[in-house]
Order: sequence, then C-alpha cells, then structure tokens
Amino acid sequence: MSSLDSDRVDSLDGWVAVKSNIFEEPETFKLGFIVQWNVIESKFAVTCHNRTLQRLRRKSETRETRAENQVSWSGLFSASDLKHIHQQFTCVADSLGSCFPDLSEFGDGNIWELLFLTQRWSSSKDDDERDFDTPCRKLEKYFSTAIDICGRKIVLDTLFPQQDDRDVEEYFENLQEFKKKTMQEEMSRAKDHLRQLMQSHSSADRMMVLLNLYDEEDRAYHDLVTVATNFFHYLLQPFRDMRELACLYKMEILVGLTVFINSCKIEWRYTVFS
Repeated sequence: MSSLDSDRVDSLDGWVAVKSNIFEEPETFKLGFIVQWNVIESKFAVTCHNRTLQRLRRKSETRETRAENQVSWSGLFSASDLKHIHQQFTCVADSLGSCFPDLSEFGDGNIWELLFLTQRWSSSKDDDERDFDTPCRKLEKYFSTAIDICGRKIVLDTLFPQQDDRDVEEYFENLQEFKKKTMQEEMSRAKDHLRQLMQSHSSADRMMVLLNLYDEEDRAYHDLVTVATNFFHYLLQPFRDMRELACLYKMEILVGLTVFINSCKIEWRYTVFS
C-alpha cells in the first residue's frame, strides 16, 4: 500500500463520531404527560411537565434554572404523527410495539374539510358523541412507558425536537479527541493482553506450552510497540506541523530579505556610477 492510500485510510474527513454515552441520564426526573384532544385543530395536544423541577422551583426562592433543565414541553400531533413517533420508539425498544393505543378512528383532516365548512360542522357533531378521554389516557400511559424503556432524552428529543444547532453538536465528539482516546484504548488493551500472557507462565506445566507462550508474547509485544509508536507519532504530529510551518515562514523571510538586499545593491550601484 502506498503512502497516499495509507493517508486516505487514516483520514477523518467525512466521518462523524457519535458519543457513546449520549443517552446516559445521570439525573433522574419524574415526568408527567397530559394529553387532550384539540377539536379545532383535530390533533392531540401533548404536554409534558418535569414534576421534579417544578417541586424544586416551588421550594426555592430563586427561579433560575439551566437551559437544559426545561420544565415543560408541549406540541400538537395528528394520529399519523404519533404513529410515526411510535415507529421511531420501536426501533429503540421492540417491547413498545403492543403498548401503542388504537388511533384508527382519528383520521387526519383533508382539504375538503377546509373548503366546505358544512362538512367540518357535521364532523363536529360526531365529535360530541365520540369518546376522546380513553385514547388520551392510553397515550399518557404509553408515553410514560416509553420514558421508562427508551429513556427521557430519546422521548423528549423525538416528541419536542430542538431547532438549535448547538443541541445537535452535543451528540458528536471531537474527532481529534476521539482518535486520541481510541489509540489510548488500543494501547491499554495491548498492555493488558501482554500482562495476561506473562502471568500465565506459572500455569504452563510443559515445555511446549511455555514455548507457545513465548511466541504469543513476542507477537503481543510487537503489537504493543506498534500501537505505542503510532500513538506517540500522533502526539508529535502537531509539533511537526508547527516546525514545518516555522521553516516555511523562515524560508519566506530569507527570500524576502535576499530580494530586498539585491534591490538595495542595485540601487546603490546605480547611484554610485551615475
């Protein structure tokens, strides 16, 4: 493999590193959902309250909270919107498949209902006889179950997505730090593997077993030296780049001084001989 190909393999251009602990929740909050049917919009109004922060806010005199610790969220969702959200939840946890309530009676409105008010008025009469309370309570139970199974962050980000780019960047790691951490983990695994082989000498009861252990130790030591060398070369790379940049600036300065000195000599000779 040529050096150009190896540089391409080692390049991080076009890659995105997602944090492994992005969905960990060090703080536990009790969330409560309230679902009601909005007759005007023909959608479900979903509201989520952070009960834990609400109690803390009532007890404390200061009303300052961090931006990430939001107290309430709300939104309007049609039946099809909730079905799509349910599909995303089932991608995380298959056990939620049987928890979603039946919303087949709540069809989305069409363009004719907007054009002909009589049809909207006739449908409103049917709404008075329809049972909205039961599916709303089932949706509240479903969202609470989704919080317990999928986690608070996944459910809230799916239901109430933030339009801030800074929130999206929280999911990704710095690529340079990610590469450094990965190489450190590789070196740690190589050390542990070599240490285990050295500790297994006492259990070798035959010469052939011991010779095989020596061969494995040689390969493990070679792997450790290779990983450690690559890691330290990676640590030295910024200093090498700075040295090359300094040499480049030095050459530019020397070329500029040479041109300036030559122009001064030419001007001096022209002045003397004139």
